[in-house]
Amino acid sequence: MSDFYTVENDGTIVVTTASGWAVECQPVADLLLRVGQNFVEPDLPTAPTYIVTGAGGEQDERTYDQEAIDDPKTPDEDREAWAAYLDAQADYDAQMTAIEQKRNEMRGRFMALRGVKVRNLPDDLETWAEEQRALFGFELDDNGLPHPAALQLAFIDNEVIRTQTDGAKITAGIMRASGLAQEALDSVEATFRNTLGQTGRADAEGDTGVSGETGPAES
Repeated sequence: MSDFYTVENDGTIVVTTASGWAVECQPVADLLLRVGQNFVEPDLPTAPTYIVTGAGGEQDERTYDQEAIDDPKTPDEDREAWAAYLDAQADYDAQMTAIEQKRNEMRGRFMALRGVKVRNLPDDLETWAEEQRALFGFELDDNGLPHPAALQLAFIDNEVIRTQTDGAKITAGIMRASGLAQEALDSVEATFRNTLGQTGRADAEGDTGVSGETGPAES
């Protein structure tokens, strides 16, 4: 039995967040792997090479590394090629970092919009958004999403998943719902506990069971 979520009689995986919302975790494993597939990755730069001739005249092509480049016998044109390679590698790393950051953002959105079903989600999220702007001056960025999805994501981010522990519990619940093997699931939950500095219950801030309430818990 996990202290990250509750398994109901019908097999539904439910997490109750620190703010009192009951969230049903949905299976998303196969779909999650497809998130961000449309990003075009740059070509991996190829390091320059050089030829080493053996005692018997045999030739061996080798790839330059920093030690070989620093050899006083290395030709100037090879040093220039190495410098160009380092520049290309740095540009490649920067592009890949930006792509992975975008993918991670999309994975987060996907998990929030497709991996959870918030019980008793308000029907009129537009009114909620107007209240957030009027009462607290919140700027609810649509992140380029269609309006209904943007509002739902903003509500989940602001009202439902408020703590790092909430995120860990829901992620574990989604993994369970997606059919992750128990041994792997135990390992994931242990990692989350270690990251959150916890050795016992998964959430010291709120109940991990189903509250049975119809919305946020009254404070």
